[in-house]
Amino acid sequence: KAEVEFAEVDRYVPPDGVTPNDPLYSSEWQLPRIAAPDAWSITEGSAGVTIAILDTGVDPSHPDLASKLVPGWNFYDNNSNTSDVYGHGTKVAGTAAAVGNNANGVASVAWQCLIMPIRISAMDGYATYSAMASGLTWAADHGARVANLSYMATTSSTVTSAAQYFYKKGGVVMSSAGNYSTFDSSADNPYILTISATDENDALYSWSNTGNNIDLAAPGCVYTTTNGGGYGSGCGTSFSAPLVAGVAALVISRNFGLTAAQVTDILHKSADDRGPTGWDSTYGWGRVNAANAVAMAGGA
Repeated sequence: KAEVEFAEVDRYVPPDGVTPNDPLYSSEWQLPRIAAPDAWSITEGSAGVTIAILDTGVDPSHPDLASKLVPGWNFYDNNSNTSDVYGHGTKVAGTAAAVGNNANGVASVAWQCLIMPIRISAMDGYATYSAMASGLTWAADHGARVANLSYMATTSSTVTSAAQYFYKKGGVVMSSAGNYSTFDSSADNPYILTISATDENDALYSWSNTGNNIDLAAPGCVYTTTNGGGYGSGCGTSFSAPLVAGVAALVISRNFGLTAAQVTDILHKSADDRGPTGWDSTYGWGRVNAANAVAMAGGA
């Protein structure tokens, strides 16, 4: 009689990726590209992590956003009305944290994380550095762990000072690189993650800015929530930034005890290197990878 019943290689097997049932998920190529389905098998985010969206406001009645909103502030009118006056902020918010796997509309990166709408813009979508700084400080004081600025703000001393405050309170700030096909020679900003934009083949979009301050790249065209309860596409570094914000929220959801410096380090080290080996001025440390990031957050 054989004493060995069977023998096989003891393989190290990853969990199966999660495919959400949202009907428009098939249009969201950006999510598989950053390995979000594999990340969701580990964490879909947590209601204990809030992402502040500093923008034109957020549609408070959108079916994929309404249940996720916590109180914010309107720094343009100095009141609590954070409704979207331009349409940009609702797209950004949905990119980072629209409700996922609810058989409705789109999915996002951080399904379970909350959204703090901070309106900083005028009716035309333009915003001042001072409003951005005030919004960052307010968000930090009201518990946000991630903040997204889909504006070119990395080189502002005013915004950097507020981002440093946010950072010291354990939070990370994302900013768009810009959409002007230009190179920014400014030095890296240690308190703001600046994000360039890539296409479906991980090549830089021709309109994306590059520069010495680029930290990461992420897909620059998305399908997302729109003002008035609808859905539509958006392109620009305005959308690569909130994708990274969503990944940062997943990282913190996996490990609440991480410092801002640790979250930043994880995002850098877990990215898929693109372009020249190591950091470069086009992709930064690489195109963000959600699955790698949440695995590293758990100590893997």
